[in-house]
Amino acid sequence: MTDSNTATYGGISRLNHWIVALCVLGMLAVGFYLEFGGLTREAKGPIMALHKATGTVLLLVILWRVVWRIRQGFPAPAPGVAGWQVLASKVTHWGLLVMMLVMPLSGVSMSLLGGRPISIYGLFTIPPVAKIEAVGEITHEVHEYGAWILAILVALHIAAAIKHLVIDKDGVLARMTTGKAIDAA
Repeated sequence: MTDSNTATYGGISRLNHWIVALCVLGMLAVGFYLEFGGLTREAKGPIMALHKATGTVLLLVILWRVVWRIRQGFPAPAPGVAGWQVLASKVTHWGLLVMMLVMPLSGVSMSLLGGRPISIYGLFTIPPVAKIEAVGEITHEVHEYGAWILAILVALHIAAAIKHLVIDKDGVLARMTTGKAIDAA
C-alpha cells in the first residue's frame, strides 16, 4: 500500500504535516499547562473546555492525516543514511502516527465515558455515553502517559530534523519544507 519509491513529500502531505504539527504542539503545551501550571479548578475549566473541543476536532484532522500518510507512503531514506537511523526514523514516524490517534481518542473517551459532555466551542455538544469509572481511570492514564510518549517522539523527530539540516546537510528536511527531492548522487 505504501510507496517508498517517492523522492519527496507532496504538497498535501506537507500541509497535513505542518497543520497537525502546530496543533499537536499547541495541544501538548496546553495539556502540560493544565497539569503543571498551578491553576485553580475554576481557572482550569474554560481552558479544559477549549482543550477538549480542539482535541475532538483535531481527531478528525489527524484521522485524515494518518490515512493520507498510509496511502501515500514515506519517501525512500536519503542515500547513505545508516541502517539504525532508517529504523529509528520508521519507529518514530509510526509512533507519532499512533500516538496522534491515541491522544484525542483517549481524551474523548475519558470525557464521554466518564459521564461528561464535550462542547464544541459552544456550537453543539456531544453528550456523554455513560459514566464507567474503570474506563475513565484507564483512559486518564493512557492520556497522561501518552502525552509524555508523544512529547518524547516529537522531540526525537525535531532533533533528527535539526541533525539532518545542520550536521548531515543531506536535504532530508527540505522534503518536508519545500518538497525538494534529495539528489540520488
